[in-house]
Amino acid sequence: MFKSLRWRLIGSYVLIIFVCLMVAGGAVVLVLRDFQQRARLDALGYQSVFISFQVGMLEQNGASLPALSWFVRRLSDNTGVRIILTDRDGTVLEDTDRNLDGQRIPLPGRQGAERRGGTYYAVSDRGLFLIAPRSDSSYVVILAVPQADVVGAWLGLLPSLAIAAAVSLVVSVLLALFLTRSIARPLVQMTRASEEMARGRYDQSIPVRGRDEVGRLAAAFNDMARQVATSDRTMRDFLANVSHELKTPLTSIQGFSQAMLDGTVVGAEEHQRAAGIINQEANRMRGLVEDLLTLSKIESGQIAMGDDPVDLDGLLREAISRADWQAEASNVRVTVDSRPGALVRGDAHWLAQVFSNLLDNALRHTPPGGRVWVRAQARAEPLEVSVAVHNTGSYIPREDLPRVFERFFQVDRSRSPRTGGSGLGLAIVREIVQAHGGSVEATSDPSSGTTFSVRLPLHSLQEPAPLPFPTTRVA
Repeated sequence: MFKSLRWRLIGSYVLIIFVCLMVAGGAVVLVLRDFQQRARLDALGYQSVFISFQVGMLEQNGASLPALSWFVRRLSDNTGVRIILTDRDGTVLEDTDRNLDGQRIPLPGRQGAERRGGTYYAVSDRGLFLIAPRSDSSYVVILAVPQADVVGAWLGLLPSLAIAAAVSLVVSVLLALFLTRSIARPLVQMTRASEEMARGRYDQSIPVRGRDEVGRLAAAFNDMARQVATSDRTMRDFLANVSHELKTPLTSIQGFSQAMLDGTVVGAEEHQRAAGIINQEANRMRGLVEDLLTLSKIESGQIAMGDDPVDLDGLLREAISRADWQAEASNVRVTVDSRPGALVRGDAHWLAQVFSNLLDNALRHTPPGGRVWVRAQARAEPLEVSVAVHNTGSYIPREDLPRVFERFFQVDRSRSPRTGGSGLGLAIVREIVQAHGGSVEATSDPSSGTTFSVRLPLHSLQEPAPLPFPTTRVA
């Protein structure tokens, strides 16, 4: 039972409360011990005054000593207190315990005893408290009480303390059950959800109650479960997409190579065409594998990015220059708006890959006669640069925008095979930009087209010489 966290918490609560009760009870006993002793002595003092008064009244009414002795013994039996009756010289006339009959004892009032009101208190050499009231009678009434009875008067508190302790323990157990339930219940739910996730059921969520540590832990668990579910879905999609992307070129390669082996393809021209298709599909597969390896190495941190000042304007113009042939083939107009002077700190090779991928993506999705423009805007506060690559004629639905940077994600899922590319370009863009401490996002509008915006921190911003803007390349 005590292997459960809840019962261990309950046990710890009860133990702490029990220790606190013991400490509090000890403090109460220490505080009230003297008070209880004084109260006991005062009660005996009042009792001695009452008995002495009765003995005096009997004496005035002519009672004999035997009658007084009988009366004293009856009172002792009723009260449970030892009573000694002496004359004025201290000779014991009656001792209800029969131990001091006929002996002479010192009277409390003559031995420097403590006096409280009209009563004297003294301690005998036999360990007795002697309580004797002042009296004008011929007889002296002395109550003899063992010291242990007076000193142990505080023991009368024990039953009350025991009842209070028992009630406190019961209440504490009930409160502990309630408190530990609020603590242990989310942990039990998290344990069960974790076990379900270990079985492959990742769609787990537990209710979040409160903002304390347990509530924050529950919220963190839910976030983790969502991320694991997303990662699992991404991995499944990734495997399915890789299988699909590899299946198409492999089918072509296998088909044409089999046709060549079977002799279905005859003539030099048909052999040349089949060999060209096989080579094209092999190159496509190689590109896909290389992009997969690149993406994997960037994500795992195996590729170390450089940390050098890079001229962003020159980087953009070189990327556009490399894309000239593609723009000409697609009959797309490309415009660049950028000024020299913005230096970003990073790796020139991988940053060039970012803008080449974005331009390639824009050109592939721009219809003939469309337009692509690249615009760089540097800001001093904060020190960063924003590069936007916009193309007309394409639209990404709002629900698809968050997923365009996923591997192999297709906005138009009916397009197969792809119109060029491996389907990993945008995923590589995002990883490279994030590795440089930047961010990338996509926006799209049915009327104007699609824009990919890259934000990168600047190393420095220099004032450039005046240049005519914009610079336009027309394909």
